[in-house]
Amino acid sequence: MSDDGPAALQIELGGRSLSDNLARAIDRGFVVEREDGRLTLRRTAADADPVRRKGGFIGKRGTLTRACRFLNNFLFQQVYAQASIPYACRDCYKVRILTRSLRALMAVKHLAEATPYTTKSGSEVDNRYNTSLYTTCLYLDGLDQARAVYADLRREIDADPALGPDVVMIIKRGCSNYERALGPSDAYVVDARLEPAETYLAGRFVDDTPPSTAPKAAIHALRQLNLVEIAFRIGDETYKDFTAGQPLHPPFVDYAPRPATGAG
Repeated sequence: MSDDGPAALQIELGGRSLSDNLARAIDRGFVVEREDGRLTLRRTAADADPVRRKGGFIGKRGTLTRACRFLNNFLFQQVYAQASIPYACRDCYKVRILTRSLRALMAVKHLAEATPYTTKSGSEVDNRYNTSLYTTCLYLDGLDQARAVYADLRREIDADPALGPDVVMIIKRGCSNYERALGPSDAYVVDARLEPAETYLAGRFVDDTPPSTAPKAAIHALRQLNLVEIAFRIGDETYKDFTAGQPLHPPFVDYAPRPATGAG
């Protein structure tokens, strides 16, 4: 870093100042300081893959948008060293709908995307911190809004013959890695001192994830194909709803002995 930054960066979290954490992240290569003084995150292989980027979820941008790469990947993981949630995340709540088949996921996705809210739908099979197979999330602003959306969707899901009351719904606060690092979200301490630092750093941060040159519809189609492949891999036969009833791969020839049937 060229300097220690404004006074806001001298706030200490977990025994180290934000300025020290930022300098350490730059030294370790997790954060890159450009020649113009702007800050960005080190690119990963996943950043260059528009299909599997952000977990391969199929999203719809709605009324609420948050700069999650800045808030989580940059602030929480690097500048705050996982010692505090960002101040800007204090009112972030999500309605999460957990489904057990690709058929149910796509039915819920349809209901969620009919709302005005930002959503994402996809597989959690490869998420080692999660026991759900498929998830749809709606991003809300505050607990009251989340509870209202939950109630509306609960009624729709219960009445849908493809879904019903067995579909699990929860309201969750913030991102999963926040709770893993800081404990239960109902015990978070929101540190208002961080607001000036976040305003300052937002002016220096740039998300230089390379934009995709493919049409959004094509990316979503490829992500849905990836979901079909995941469903096949875990034995979820409902993937055939999306392959005109055809198996993704033919079954192997089975030479195992079978009990004799019939008389004789």
